[in-house]
Amino acid sequence: MPLINMTDMLQHAYRYNYAVGAFGVAGWDMLGGVVDAAETMRAPIILSLSKAYPGTENIEPLALAVVSMAQRATIPIAFQVEVEGDPNTVAEAIKTGCGGVVFNASQLNFPDNVALTKKAVELGAPRGVMVVGELANLDNGETPESTAGRVTSPIEAKHYVERTGVTCLAVSVSRMERGSTKHDFSRLAKINQALGIPLGLHGGGGLSDDQFRRMIQCGAAKINYSTPLFDVVAKRIRQNARTPDTGYAELVEQTRDAIRIEAERCIRLWGCGGRAAEILQQSRVWAPNATSETETAVGASTAASVVAKRRF
Repeated sequence: MPLINMTDMLQHAYRYNYAVGAFGVAGWDMLGGVVDAAETMRAPIILSLSKAYPGTENIEPLALAVVSMAQRATIPIAFQVEVEGDPNTVAEAIKTGCGGVVFNASQLNFPDNVALTKKAVELGAPRGVMVVGELANLDNGETPESTAGRVTSPIEAKHYVERTGVTCLAVSVSRMERGSTKHDFSRLAKINQALGIPLGLHGGGGLSDDQFRRMIQCGAAKINYSTPLFDVVAKRIRQNARTPDTGYAELVEQTRDAIRIEAERCIRLWGCGGRAAEILQQSRVWAPNATSETETAVGASTAASVVAKRRF
């Protein structure tokens, strides 16, 4: 099964009011567990890599594993790389064969964030690589002079999208108040109305099931989910380590199953289960490192033929 165009995948999720999980993976067991869950649930997924993940300073070998896993899977998979706010890292990410780049310059002031994100979009455009922008992060009270210390405003979000050309935007509608996190769903709904493009959620580990559902109703079509998966692995390893004289094989035993169970729970909650055939019929195939013209020529008909061969 080839990789699927990430833009098409997210547009489908946005149109039909569900969310696709962008699962962060930092090893073969995590990768296998997420794909196992998607196969069981017949769900589209995005596999996400980042040099910021534990033990993944060099993501190239894992990127090859992602592409190989996608080609062996029977469900639609998109591939993204998360990078910080340096356009040079976008060019490096594109070489891995990803179809999407999450470009985070949200720690900078608004003009600089816009300027750098626009360069990132220009780098991705010739290859048809989707660039996800980020505007504002969780308010921590430490950076009042930057967008990182504020929630996202609908007007600012609209200007940002118009000036950068991003086709998916990760926003913040949460802030700390008296030691707890408050989520402004009304603000998210206004941002959604102003933009009309898929919105992304990052760091969704602290949201309740009901809060996830409300975010999706307000336009969230992509949920980055990495830290909770790392926590699942860590918990499993701690449990395994309780046995005296535990070796490496015993330490990592059942971590893949633990990841699968958590990913299945998320897929069920976010409403993307059972969507595999629809995505394959309505999305273009993603050809790693092809030009946008080549990818378009492959077209949705190729994906549809794969559906027919697989006989879902």
